[in-house]
Amino acid sequence: MALGLYLALVASVLIAYIVFHVTRKFGTLIFHGIFGLVVFWLLNYFNVLKVPLDFVTFIIAAFGGVLGVALVVLFSALGIPL
Repeated sequence: MALGLYLALVASVLIAYIVFHVTRKFGTLIFHGIFGLVVFWLLNYFNVLKVPLDFVTFIIAAFGGVLGVALVVLFSALGIPL
């Protein structure tokens, strides 16, 4: 009986560890993606540059962070479609 209890404890700690790290990674991706969409929206709102607001630009901003946002803005300025 004690062995099953120890196995359950180890399994629950392992699952908690995995959930914590996955959630932390997704939180960062969501934060970067929302930041990118806000920057793109502001650029469109003030007619500075026409940047498409779609899934591709969100993914580039989420994985690339500020560098991804700068890359999308550069591509839009040069007229390169994404």
